Amino acid sequence: MRVKISYGAELQEVPNELYQLFRYVSKKVENLKTQTEYIEDAFAEEQIDIALPLIDKMRRTLGSIDQRLSDIEMISEGYLNYKKGEKNVHEGRSVVDSVGSDSAGTTPK
Repeated sequence: MRVKISYGAELQEVPNELYQLFRYVSKKVENLKTQTEYIEDAFAEEQIDIALPLIDKMRRTLGSIDQRLSDIEMISEGYLNYKKGEKNVHEGRSVVDSVGSDSAGTTPK
């Protein structure tokens, strides 16, 4: 099960936090290289029964990488938006609020 973890960091620490999150991705990519070698060896030896669980593990690793990259992307976008002067980055609000009126207070027809 995937859970959301939230914690605060000083604004100037965000780039380093992003780097630390990306280190996780880098380590997983290294694992993929190793998994690839084992799978190639298994296929070369016609040991499909050995390759199959390794392929499943590789798929799970890829999913884990994708999830972490998505997190990094969202945090990076929020950070860059803040640096550009966006006002509602913390709450993630768009220009249109939840009741359907735009930022000028009018309701769309």
